[in-house]
Amino acid sequence: MAIDGATARVAWVGSAGVLRGELVRWFGTRGVFHLVFWLLMIDGWLYFTVVTKHVPFGGLGYQSLINMLVLFVPPAAIVLTEATVVGEYRSGVASWTVSKPVPRWGYVGGKLAGLWIGLSATAIFIPGLVAYWWLPKVQPYRFVTPEAPPLGRFLITLLIVALVVAFFITLTAFLGTVIRRRGVVALIALFAYFFSRIPPRWLWRGWDTYTPAGLISDQMGTWAPVTEYVYGDPLGATSAVVWTIVASLVFTTGAALVYRRLEF
Repeated sequence: MAIDGATARVAWVGSAGVLRGELVRWFGTRGVFHLVFWLLMIDGWLYFTVVTKHVPFGGLGYQSLINMLVLFVPPAAIVLTEATVVGEYRSGVASWTVSKPVPRWGYVGGKLAGLWIGLSATAIFIPGLVAYWWLPKVQPYRFVTPEAPPLGRFLITLLIVALVVAFFITLTAFLGTVIRRRGVVALIALFAYFFSRIPPRWLWRGWDTYTPAGLISDQMGTWAPVTEYVYGDPLGATSAVVWTIVASLVFTTGAALVYRRLEF
């Protein structure tokens, strides 16, 4: 039992090391690059749509901000997951890592958690909070000053967007463990995102109840539910939040279980 306990402690330390290593990279050069990129992409573009006659991404101010986050960050998460988690397995980096006292489930969990935390911080929360601060202070082209929603509700909205990102990160990772071709993995995940944004009529009607589609679907003439929520409307798709969390955990568990059986 002493040996088993010691082995378990070493495994947990190794798994925590994977997460710590990912976070160090996100708080280093990679994080600075992503932060600058997303500030220019989100806040820069948002500023342009507010102070000029350029057509915004649905609504004015905060609605446009949330729409931009939903539009740009999940596809980026899919590409990054395919390039890092899936790519490291194909390149042999993962085999070198798990040859150390790091369990495969710990490697998968640490990688996905680090990617989600780093991307959520640099692409969602920091750009979102920066926009929350400056939006009411600018002179808008349309003479409609965006009114800031309550900070608590705004933070919950950003968290919901981050949960959507977690769904697509874990989905891509799971697909990468069962499909050998990286391009196919990215294509399937991107199609899932596209169908979540604009669900086709032939899809099962419960699709939006059990997936992020209930949070980010953008039907013609309406805003996505998460966008409506930021200004006080009730979040009618609470079941989608629960099932998005459940699905993310299931995909992570599935990826870890398949990873244990892969040959390196």
